[in-house]
Amino acid sequence: MPAPQNTGFTAQEGHEIGLRVFRPFETDRLLPVWVYFHGGGFTLGSYDARDNFCKKIAEQSSCLVVSVQYRLAPEHPFPQGLHDCYEATAWLAENASALGGDGSRLAVGGESAGGNFAAAVSLMARDQGGPKILHQTLLYPALDCSGSLPSRDEEDTNYLLTQDMLTQFGNAYLPAGQDRKDPYCSPIFASLSPDLPPALLITAEHDPLRDDGNLYARQLKAAGVPVVHKEYANMIHDFVLLMPRYLKESREAIYLVNRSLCLAFQA
Repeated sequence: MPAPQNTGFTAQEGHEIGLRVFRPFETDRLLPVWVYFHGGGFTLGSYDARDNFCKKIAEQSSCLVVSVQYRLAPEHPFPQGLHDCYEATAWLAENASALGGDGSRLAVGGESAGGNFAAAVSLMARDQGGPKILHQTLLYPALDCSGSLPSRDEEDTNYLLTQDMLTQFGNAYLPAGQDRKDPYCSPIFASLSPDLPPALLITAEHDPLRDDGNLYARQLKAAGVPVVHKEYANMIHDFVLLMPRYLKESREAIYLVNRSLCLAFQA
């Protein structure tokens, strides 16, 4: 596939939002667009942190994958990173054709903190009248910044993403005084409705964020949103992106991502 292209645009606040574009092949036709938000506890990472994964999705789903360089905490706490993700999604809906994409066929996704952004962007798009989002891909998303769910305190989930790390990330992203049940930082507290995008939720048994994703899947289904949800037994946080070479579960999860995107874009 062609090498990734780095580009970007000027946000309404005047700062630059970087975009890293993964094109599966050269073509004159406009490709559907998957807007991707990387993880990293709202404080770490960049738009090139998941290159291999983004390349794989672009190739296997025949879509344009656009990874967003959003601002990071603690220098830029909530809601600044989220606003970047929403603004990038809205910008792509209007301007994707300049990159070879079809802004009318647009989906969002992310892992961990990026899954939080994908869910929150979907809520914001509903509340603000656009852009139209066809699908949301939520990989072991962080959806409860209040830390109220049991899996965050279970001993057998204290791997890779530890309870201490979650505390540090939460304090950096949400300074003292911030309402941690704000639905745009904790989507499990949002008012859900059937006009939200269909969702794929992937969770892992030994992940402190397991209950975040499992609860949100149930909430979306109860609201009438089409949901595909799978919890992977014996897996830890970030197993999908870190271990596809070694684990069939990782490869299966990537297949589910591609299948869900293909169905959404075809519809």
